[in-house]
Amino acid sequence: MLAAALAFALAFQDPTPADKAAPQAQKEPQAPPAAVTAWDDKTAKPKLDEFTKLQKAATNLVDKNRALEVLAGGSHKSLVKPLVAIVEADKLVVIRKRAAELLANQPVADANAAVRKLLKSGKVGAYPTVQAELVKGLARCGYDKTNWADIAELFEREYTAERVPLQEAILDLVAQHKEKQAIDVLLRNLDEPGPTGDIHAGNNPPAEYWEARWKAWKAFRPKVQETLFALTGQRFTEAKEAHAWLQKNPLK
Repeated sequence: MLAAALAFALAFQDPTPADKAAPQAQKEPQAPPAAVTAWDDKTAKPKLDEFTKLQKAATNLVDKNRALEVLAGGSHKSLVKPLVAIVEADKLVVIRKRAAELLANQPVADANAAVRKLLKSGKVGAYPTVQAELVKGLARCGYDKTNWADIAELFEREYTAERVPLQEAILDLVAQHKEKQAIDVLLRNLDEPGPTGDIHAGNNPPAEYWEARWKAWKAFRPKVQETLFALTGQRFTEAKEAHAWLQKNPLK
């Protein structure tokens, strides 16, 4: 049993000094978002007609993206329905993501409701990078504390490399809006994950689960710490330390 526990610990130890010293890839600077103009009915209708025509004829990524770009500079409630349809059904994930991004540009009340509904949609749930784009959109289209229930369970639903962008998008939203309802999620994901008790117990997840969870945790943990700092003004290295501070300094 001791040997098995040791093998598990070695499997998830920190990278070697050489790995730690390796320089991280530099992220390319992102261009500022394009300005969005509120369209009136007279402006929106021909744009929507052009989009519909191009979309029907689109057979590849370039064509589909060209169709979406017709709507990129505007905001009108009539654009919500066709954008939602693309987010739910297009065969190309990159097009779904672009439609989700444009959806958040629409009138706040319409966009907010549509994004929250999509986050619950089974047609979107299998695409965490699309969900990530929706969460980013929610953060900028009328988010308030009543919306937390729509995303609260998404963070811990599953731990895989593919879901890290979604988890990071949620953390960004929490930090931006100082969402104190997220504090328990943050604390549960601050410490290094691993099995407790008998690692051979039948109810203990297999090693593959812990490996995937550990890798995801390693990727998003720095942002968990930064998000906790945004909420508390304090930096913590473990949940026990954070719990002790919060008992004396409850968030208001």
